[in-house]
Amino acid sequence: MRLNEYLRADLVLPDLAAHDLQGVVDRLADHLSAAGVVPDRDGVAEALIAREAAHTTAMGHGMALPHATIQGLERPVLMVALAPDAVQFGPEDTDPVRVFFVLLSPPGREGEHIKLLARICRLVRHPGFVDELTGAGDGDTAVAVIRRIDEQHV
Repeated sequence: MRLNEYLRADLVLPDLAAHDLQGVVDRLADHLSAAGVVPDRDGVAEALIAREAAHTTAMGHGMALPHATIQGLERPVLMVALAPDAVQFGPEDTDPVRVFFVLLSPPGREGEHIKLLARICRLVRHPGFVDELTGAGDGDTAVAVIRRIDEQHV
């Protein structure tokens, strides 16, 4: 499974400005709502906060993978947000986050959701991936970086 079919330049937020988990989630939900890809902005924010309360999605290496199941979606939605100033998103003992991959899936697509999570986790281990991605100044460049790295992995 490749990320290519889920990537959209308009779903890249290249200049995420937030100082904490709630601020990050609010900006993510705002962007997804403004792009018209989620049926309920507040429902998305609540689902992402609930997921973080259950267990952090901060992965280390400057990356987090907030994800949730959202009613009303037709297919999984993948968003990428880049924070020029790293944000303390998880517990104090985790690295501050600069790259957020947000994955929202409709109910009944759990298998696809898990495969996408696994794919994203593989990319974060690629040397220099987070640094290269945070250097992308716009959505098109970020998508090109992700596609190039994704193609290098089986």
